[in-house]
Amino acid sequence: MLTANCSIRTEFQDSGFTYNDACPVNGTSASTDATVSTAAKESTPTTASTAATASTPIKINDTETLSKIGRHPDYPLDGTYQQTADIVVTKDYQSIGNATHPFTGEYDGQRRTISGLSDCLVDTLKQGNISRLGFTDTHINSTKTTGVAACTANGTVSDIWAENVHISTSGDNAYAGIGAGLVGGGGMVTNTTAVNSTVATSGENALAGIGGGGVFGTVANTSAVNSRVETSGENAHAGIGGGERFWNGCQHHGSEQHGRNLGYKCTRRHRGGGLFGSKERLPTPRR
Repeated sequence: MLTANCSIRTEFQDSGFTYNDACPVNGTSASTDATVSTAAKESTPTTASTAATASTPIKINDTETLSKIGRHPDYPLDGTYQQTADIVVTKDYQSIGNATHPFTGEYDGQRRTISGLSDCLVDTLKQGNISRLGFTDTHINSTKTTGVAACTANGTVSDIWAENVHISTSGDNAYAGIGAGLVGGGGMVTNTTAVNSTVATSGENALAGIGGGGVFGTVANTSAVNSRVETSGENAHAGIGGGERFWNGCQHHGSEQHGRNLGYKCTRRHRGGGLFGSKERLPTPRR
């Protein structure tokens, strides 16, 4: 288990690393506070038309319209969407897209909220983006790599906030994060805020973080208030920004100071909180 109690904000980037010392690390668990429940379901979207354009976004105002994305010809996976009301999803909600049919469009939450998710909002994000969206009163229990905004992000997730959001995964290589469970090489998670929330994993190599669990891409500007990140498996690292960062053969690591955290390029293995856990090659995430 990894633990580190840090205050408001952490950040890591691909280049221009500097290091500021300060976030205390205790044993085997990295902390800011959070939790999530209910089993995950894989969705199989139907082939959709290209009904929406950037100039004519499709309005999403309830669970019914949200559930149509990728499953109805008028709600394509490459569409442009705007959320116009707070949404409480029903228990049968299924994530948007999947590994073979990713979401490649734009979803602008317009600072509205989605509550009650039992799985990721988007299963696989590829080149698209999710922005300006809040998540509340969410409990996710899963056996696969899981995030709140996206399970896997190879696009951009930005300006996301979570309050009373709790994610828990069990099983080897089952990453967990609020921005995304896995931030791929083409992915970016920026400006993520967690309040009274928890991210927890149990399983070997089950990485966990507020921004992302396993991070090949970029995570920046991660804030956590009364939140916690916790892992309990072998080589399962926990951090505020991400559980583990892998870049050109080396993980990046940092520590909290004055509410801001900047990473630095490392040459040796680090365990514990701050930005990342350890320098070990990322295993294939469990899906």
